[in-house]
Amino acid sequence: MLDMTRRQILASTAVIATGGAGLTAAQGLDAASVSGDVDVQSEQALTVTDVSVEGGDASFSRVGDDNTTIQVAVEANNSDAFEIEPTIENSSADKLAIRIIVNTPDAISITNVDDSPDGNSDSVVQSDTDAYVTKIEPNKTTFELSFEISDVAQPGARDISIDFEPMSTDN
Repeated sequence: MLDMTRRQILASTAVIATGGAGLTAAQGLDAASVSGDVDVQSEQALTVTDVSVEGGDASFSRVGDDNTTIQVAVEANNSDAFEIEPTIENSSADKLAIRIIVNTPDAISITNVDDSPDGNSDSVVQSDTDAYVTKIEPNKTTFELSFEISDVAQPGARDISIDFEPMSTDN
């Protein structure tokens, strides 16, 4: 028979109970609860490859470290209009649904979001005050986001950030 003190018996019981609870919790997990909402193919397929700014007095733009966000600073005066034209690459073999989230100061309003530089496409749908959804074909798509600064705005630099979030692929 084992010679165990009362303290050793209690400690052993606690370790066994804790181990059993961990196994039960692990059995309840499935692949969907671990991976998140976006499938890996969608997440890896979306890349911002370039960004340009038209209008305003001076501008600065950069693509974020994760290649799905851009930051733009525009020097503009009252009632100036300008456009931001990011080029997005869909490297999957299928169409990719994306959400475009635009963060602007109060003095700047979005006047149009278009997925065609010619301005002849209306596949971008506004889903929230500052969010839009669309599907992009494989390869590169250039978006045209048009902005206007209100007449009450003070002249100066304005910072804008735009996030491109993958939602799903059509496969």
